[in-house]
Amino acid sequence: MAKATPELSRSALERLRRLQEEESESDGEGEGAGEDLPLAGFIRNPRPAAEAPPRTRATPRWAWGALVAVLLAGSAALGWLAFSPRGPLAGWLAHTPPPSQSASDRASWPNTSTFEHECGRLQVLGTCPGYAQCMDVVKGFREGEFLSQMHLVRQAELPREPARPWCTKWSCIDHSACELPFKLYQYTPADLAGNPLASCLLSTNMTHAGLREHITVNPRRACVFWFEVGQRCRQLPHAHLLPHWRGNGLNHIFIDHADAGIDAPTRKIWLGRAALAQGHATTERFVRGLDVSLGLHIKSAAKPGERLLTTPPWLRKWLLTFKGTHSHVSRVRAGLHHHEARRVVLATYPHPMQCMTSTKIERPFAAIGSKRLHPLHADCCNRMKYLYGKYHYDDLMNSSFALVMPGRQPASYRLAEVMARGCIPVFYGFEDAVLPYEELIDWSAFSLTAPLDVDFEGVLFPMLEAAVLDRPRMVRMQRALFEVYRKYFDTLTATAGDRAVVETLRRRFSLEMRRGRALSPERAVL
Repeated sequence: MAKATPELSRSALERLRRLQEEESESDGEGEGAGEDLPLAGFIRNPRPAAEAPPRTRATPRWAWGALVAVLLAGSAALGWLAFSPRGPLAGWLAHTPPPSQSASDRASWPNTSTFEHECGRLQVLGTCPGYAQCMDVVKGFREGEFLSQMHLVRQAELPREPARPWCTKWSCIDHSACELPFKLYQYTPADLAGNPLASCLLSTNMTHAGLREHITVNPRRACVFWFEVGQRCRQLPHAHLLPHWRGNGLNHIFIDHADAGIDAPTRKIWLGRAALAQGHATTERFVRGLDVSLGLHIKSAAKPGERLLTTPPWLRKWLLTFKGTHSHVSRVRAGLHHHEARRVVLATYPHPMQCMTSTKIERPFAAIGSKRLHPLHADCCNRMKYLYGKYHYDDLMNSSFALVMPGRQPASYRLAEVMARGCIPVFYGFEDAVLPYEELIDWSAFSLTAPLDVDFEGVLFPMLEAAVLDRPRMVRMQRALFEVYRKYFDTLTATAGDRAVVETLRRRFSLEMRRGRALSPERAVL
């Protein structure tokens, strides 16, 4: 039986016809366009299942091109307005004050410092007009605030977590795996075939006198396994893949000469019980009795003149000297106490990158990233650079004492340089650092130490002036200094430092093994 067509009103039929006409017009120019559908079929099936979605017109390509051209033209116009020297906004931007200053004070802003570099000849540099302000502008350093913070730190020293709280020279060294005489195995590229650590291995020539008698090619005979880390090594998480890892790095030592060194978290996670020998040896990284603090060998092949080497400390031109960049807070503070009239030359200068921005452009209000520089920045940098360039290294080596301070790491080339020229080292700023090869060298025999908050004019300078008058003591200190330098620092390669590390390890194992033999039950019965 056929279905009956539903009854619709005339107005409803008119609306359906209009909808049908609109749909046929929007179908485009494809096949069957403009044909009317049967009204009854449309009524019976108002939403066909196979009905195609309506198509939209694509945006022409020329419209997109026009839009891109408009945007480029607008950005170019904005850049010209803002940055062109002839643009309408250039004058306004050139005189825009730093955010920290108010616009009402703009007329009184100076762009020329009151600091005169000749002032340091007659009085303490930090008391010269304008110099303390320059240090605040360029380095953000205020000596009064720094000394107050140091006083608080000394009153309540913050607790530090040891680098290896459970690791000591007994728990991280296996003396039973060693036989006398002491032997050391050096990892080679053949040992690391297929190991990601192969890219980090730095080959060291261990055939020099004082080293080769302690080297073995038999890993079963070795007391210690030597791995020298190359620059920018990122494969230390694969240390456990070393073929002789011996249960979490036991009896291994990693030698790292890089400025950054190996920090405590990296060591704790990846290096297990292995020892470290590095120049960046600070108290939070260093384990006494297990690690070795490195010193940097001399960098220049030029030998000091015979006349300088034979000049005793009390006949030298300067009392205390230093020349270097502001790579550590100790250097920043020391520069404030330069006083040439007192035979003290402490020539310091910011890192060149800190002054390059303000001294290489014409605008007086430069910026480093989002940080707006002070108007005095460029002038202070230029005046400090002039003072820094007046003094030459060779002339400053003709000094009774030489200030030795940390740089990017506690170890620095300056220590070897001043020792080579017979200057008595004065360690300043080393409270948080370990001196090189402390188990082999008695530093107190030929060096002095000053705390970071020392009173330069009231304590340090008078102490040095009195010490240089004690000629027998100066002779003893200089003689001991030359002996240590020739033994552990006098080389253009790391060979002397390697000898010091090997000697430190040899003494540790030999002493403990002899002690163990003396206390063994078998020996007691005999």
